[in-house]
Amino acid sequence: MRVAYVHDWLVTYRGGERVLEALLELYPDAPVYTLFYDPRAMPASIRSRDVRYSSWLNAWRPLRKLLLPLLPAAIEAFPLEDYDLILSTSSCVAKGVMVGPQTKHLCYIHSPMRYIWDQRQHYLVTSRSFTLKESLLHILSSRLRLWDTVVNQRVDRFVANSSFVKDRVKRFYGRDATVIHPPVDVERFGKISASKKGAPYFLAAGAFVNYKRFDLAIAACEKLGRRLIVAGSGPEEKRLKALGGKYTEFVVKPSEQKWVELFQNAEAFIFPGVEDFGITAIESLAAGTPLIALRAGGALDFVREGETGMFFDEPTVASLIGTIEKFSASPATALLDRQKLIDFAHLFQKKYFLEKIEREIKNLWGDDA
Repeated sequence: MRVAYVHDWLVTYRGGERVLEALLELYPDAPVYTLFYDPRAMPASIRSRDVRYSSWLNAWRPLRKLLLPLLPAAIEAFPLEDYDLILSTSSCVAKGVMVGPQTKHLCYIHSPMRYIWDQRQHYLVTSRSFTLKESLLHILSSRLRLWDTVVNQRVDRFVANSSFVKDRVKRFYGRDATVIHPPVDVERFGKISASKKGAPYFLAAGAFVNYKRFDLAIAACEKLGRRLIVAGSGPEEKRLKALGGKYTEFVVKPSEQKWVELFQNAEAFIFPGVEDFGITAIESLAAGTPLIALRAGGALDFVREGETGMFFDEPTVASLIGTIEKFSASPATALLDRQKLIDFAHLFQKKYFLEKIEREIKNLWGDDA
């Protein structure tokens, strides 16, 4: 069986790339098609593969956000008609590839395009005046929504990374999707000690981007006078640092070992944004650290109130403060039973993910496949 993978772009190594990395184990000889490629940012498991991309488009890789109007045509240009199976992983245009009449296409969807659907406020600056620039951006997003709606019909089967994304696939595309949570490298946290080390702190970690709402965690902890460590990197670094005060510490681009230590020794992991899933939250549980999460998005699939964490109900500083205070005042509960948190996290191991994906692939052809 001839198989090919399609991924939007390979320029950073984050959650979507970790999913692709796991999927590559299913078909070791299959090529990977992508719009933009930076091998320096990829682990050896991806660099060693046959990665195919458009050289002329890749030359403009730093400007890829400005090239969004060109991406639908670029993804449709990939020569995939002769493959038997296409496995796409998509949060942008990868699901829109053109395939042959006999080709089966399974799409693992991280999200419908956030910037043209329900999270435009995090990507487009809007005002009541509607400047020429803003008007053009809205016209563009309208045309992209039309394309996005049409091309989802090219997918034979959708697999969503959370119940939240499944609902969005149904709302925007009118398609059903099977939920298979992403694989998480829970083993990297190793054996967990019975107690935390060092001075107490809360942790927020991940990509420094707008929609993750680290600003809420910073403001809440500053008002409470509670130590907060913000770990990761990204375009919002300067803005977030400007919001921090005497109680906020930044660890930018922590090493692998430092990342593990930060999760293992935190009082709780603050997860304040509306996320499609939340690999970092599962990593926190794998480190034996409970969650304080907004009651929305992917967190609804793994936060068990009073067992794996606590919710706050509104994306406001006041709501988060209330839950932090409630958490801090709680007596020893199941939240502090580190082994239960670790056991729950191990349900997200790669082996279970791949078993479920293989079943979905088999179902494309029926039981005789």
